[in-house]
Amino acid sequence: MALITSTKLTDDQSEKLQAIIGQLPKIIEQLENPEYDEIFGYRINTSDKEGVNENVRNEILYKYLVATEFDVALTVERLVKTLNWRNTFRPLSAAYKEKFESDFEDLGVITVFDSNKENLSVVTWNLYKNIKSPKKLFEKQNEKETLPGTPFLRWRIGLMERSLSQIDFTSTDNNKIAQIHDYKDVSFFKVDPGMKEATKEIIAIFGDHYPELLSIKFFMNVPTLMSWMFAFVRLLGVGAATVKKFQVLNSGDVSSWFPKKQLPAAYGGEVTGKPEEALNDLQNAHVPSVPVYGKLFLEDTVIAKAETAAAEAPTAETLTVD
Repeated sequence: MALITSTKLTDDQSEKLQAIIGQLPKIIEQLENPEYDEIFGYRINTSDKEGVNENVRNEILYKYLVATEFDVALTVERLVKTLNWRNTFRPLSAAYKEKFESDFEDLGVITVFDSNKENLSVVTWNLYKNIKSPKKLFEKQNEKETLPGTPFLRWRIGLMERSLSQIDFTSTDNNKIAQIHDYKDVSFFKVDPGMKEATKEIIAIFGDHYPELLSIKFFMNVPTLMSWMFAFVRLLGVGAATVKKFQVLNSGDVSSWFPKKQLPAAYGGEVTGKPEEALNDLQNAHVPSVPVYGKLFLEDTVIAKAETAAAEAPTAETLTVD
């Protein structure tokens, strides 16, 4: 029986994935909190443990293996790093429990295009034109929570987590998400320093802890003269493989990739009215829900343990990007 169903593995790849599965006890032993064995809401542990979905677990492990170019030792290291980060940051709380100001909710939505294939079904939209006060949005500190990160960072990680609950890790054509960044009416000559810093931090976190989950990233309504932006993005640490997934559009028309009958007219579709309202309708049609095992990490007893670990762990070391 194949270890995964999303991709056909070579014999060598199968052996290396099996090696990672065999290393799971060692991975768990190395954790700062061995009880925290969750990634994207799924249990990452040996098959004899309750709540382990072997199919999904193997698919997630495979994504980490691909990200390291099938280096088993490096994959083990990265998995330990991710599990420790999740134990401290608690992304499921950011996704499903914490409340954020309306300014954040206007900035991003998640849509699902049921009929789309090629990993273009689940999409996160980043609507930068809805940013009213960049300084307030990006530089405001997380004063109420003991958990790390600014409100914007926690909101953005939460958006990512909710989008992942909509994909099927075992599918051949719905095991990744697409991202759309709409820069309509955004001045590229007045980039807020807080926005630049936040973007850099998010890119680092996504690179470290969310591997092989992006199908295409669209940059829409980008002025022709702004091609320098991609040199800037590379400087932020984005790898060549990721840059190849970028689609830069001078307009907002994405109808070549997504069904017109569900797209707002502003994006080349047939849905009239305000684009924000049409996107919200799409979002409300598919409400994200935390995976069953992930729900355990939203309970108060688990939260208390995570907060204790966050307080005891050196924050700078935890969030350092190599």
